[in-house]
Amino acid sequence: MNLINVSDFSAKGKFELHTGMFDTPRVQSYIDKYEKKYLINLLGVQLYGEFQADLLVPVVGVPTEPRFVKIFESFGVDKMGCVIYSEGIIEMLKGFIYFEYVKDLINQMTPIGNVLPTGENSDQATTLYSMMYTRYNEAAASYKTIQYWIVFNDESTYNYDGFSGNEKGFAYWI
Repeated sequence: MNLINVSDFSAKGKFELHTGMFDTPRVQSYIDKYEKKYLINLLGVQLYGEFQADLLVPVVGVPTEPRFVKIFESFGVDKMGCVIYSEGIIEMLKGFIYFEYVKDLINQMTPIGNVLPTGENSDQATTLYSMMYTRYNEAAASYKTIQYWIVFNDESTYNYDGFSGNEKGFAYWI
């Protein structure tokens, strides 16, 4: 069951993608491939299984357990004199899937090899100006905040038992 669908990328806003009849199946394949991967890396296998089970009842696609509602929705945490903020799991997933999709649009595989698509009346923006790394970093900030909450909150709330989520870094060049 997907939390994200193609229509999340067709509305005007920071995650807008072209979703014409040829692009929709491709966007859906990215959702199918990366949503589960990022959630398992975020939560670990055991907690991901519990999260998925909670999403199935009573309202499909919306968690009901307070521990999952907390990380599903946006929230902020005071951490050593700073505030860290998560936009919630949905926005986090949209950011990561947007990044994966846009980075693969830069090049296209053709029968003659890997090529850069060009337009007649436009110049291609470099990745520096594409905002895909900004979307990735926003998603990574939410990811890190959710993991911080899971690890440093009351351990019994999330059945901590050796939390196995993977850490995610920010994309930068300095």
